[in-house]
Amino acid sequence: MLREADQSGSVHPKVLLVVTHIAPATGYGGIAESTARIAAAWARAGHSFALCSSNASEGTPPLTAGDVGLPPEVPVHLYPAHGWRRWGFGLGAPLLLLRLCRRAEAVYISGIATWPTSLAALACLLFRRPAVIAVRGGLMPGHIAHIRRHKPAKWLFYRCITLPTLAAAQAVHATSAVEADGVRALLPDARVEVIPNAIDLAEWPSLPPRPRDGALTVGYLGRLSPEKGILPFLTLWLAGHRPGERLLIAGAGGGEYAAEIARLAAGAPEAVELRGYLPSAGVRAFLDACDLIVLPSGLGEGGVRENFGNSVIEALAAGRPVLTSPGMAWDDLEEQEAGLLFAPHAAGVTETLDRARALGPARLAAMGAAARRLAEKRYALTPVAERLWRLVGGGVRT
Repeated sequence: MLREADQSGSVHPKVLLVVTHIAPATGYGGIAESTARIAAAWARAGHSFALCSSNASEGTPPLTAGDVGLPPEVPVHLYPAHGWRRWGFGLGAPLLLLRLCRRAEAVYISGIATWPTSLAALACLLFRRPAVIAVRGGLMPGHIAHIRRHKPAKWLFYRCITLPTLAAAQAVHATSAVEADGVRALLPDARVEVIPNAIDLAEWPSLPPRPRDGALTVGYLGRLSPEKGILPFLTLWLAGHRPGERLLIAGAGGGEYAAEIARLAAGAPEAVELRGYLPSAGVRAFLDACDLIVLPSGLGEGGVRENFGNSVIEALAAGRPVLTSPGMAWDDLEEQEAGLLFAPHAAGVTETLDRARALGPARLAAMGAAARRLAEKRYALTPVAERLWRLVGGGVRT
C-alpha cells in the first residue's frame, strides 16, 4: 500500500473517503452499506485510502473504528455525532475534515447535503483537491421538486453549497442512468460517470427457490419511508391478496408513515408480517423465505422516489426475481428475465401481481437463475470497486 510522508514523518493515505454514516451503523439505509462495501473492496485490493464518517448508529451504541471491520492499515476516523445525527452533525467534524482533506491527494465523497459531505466538498475547494462526489439520489427530479416546493431553506443550501461544489468536482458519481440525467438537468457542464452499487457475491450465495405451497410470498426490504412506496403497495396488497399469500416487510422507520404501516399490518396478521430491521445474516434468511422481492418506489403521491435500491442487488444475488416500477436503475429487468415491471398505479400493481401468481415453479426458478447471472455480470463488487477507484484515485501519484 503506497503512502506519502509529510515533513514530520507521518504517513498519509492517498485518497480520503468521506461518508455521513458507515455500516454496520443501523437506521441510515443503503448509502452506509454500499460505501462500506466499496471500502472493504478497496482495502482488499491494497489501495491507499482513509475513511472518515460520523459514529452515529440508530438503536445501537456509537460505532468505534474496530466496528467498521477494515484492516489496521486503513485509517478510520469516526467523529462523535450529536444533535442532528441523521445528518451526521458533530462539532469535531470541521477540523478533522480540514486536516484530512488537506493531506489527501484526492477525495471521494459519498453523498451530498449532509454535515460531513458538505464540509468535505468545501474543503476540497479550499485546498484545490480533486473530488469525486456521489449524489446518492439527492438530485433525482422528484426529490429536487419536493425540496423546491416544501423546503425553501434546504433549497437555498443546495443553491449556495451543494450545487456549486458539485459543479467544481472532478466528477459526479451516479449509480444509474436516470440519476445521471437528473444531475445533468441541473449541472449540464458537469462530468457525470455512471457506476452502479455492487455486492460481494461470495457473501451472498444464490439460494434455491422457495418450496411452493400454492401461495405467493413477496418480500420488501428497506426503510419504511415515502420514497420507497411501501405504504401504498401494502394498501393495494391488503385489498387484493388471495388466501395464504403473505407480504413480508423487513426494515425500520419512524413517524406517521411507519406507524401507518404498523397499523395496517396489525390488522391483517394472516397476510402481512413485519420483521423489523435485519442484519446481513437475517436478510439472507428473509430472502430464502420469499418467492420474489418488491421495490415499489414510485407508488404514491409527491414524486419522491429511489434511483437504485440495494435490496434489488441483494435479491438478484440470492436468485430472487424482483417486482419494481420503471424510472430507476431497473428498466431492463424484465428484458433480462430477472423480474417484472409494473406501472406505478393501482391497476399496474394488480396486473403484475396476477402475472407473478401465474409463474409456475420452473419459470420462477429460471427467473431466479437469470437474476443471479445479472448480478454476476453487472454488480460484482471487485470490478465495480476498481472502476470507482480508477475514477477517484487514477490521478494520484504512485
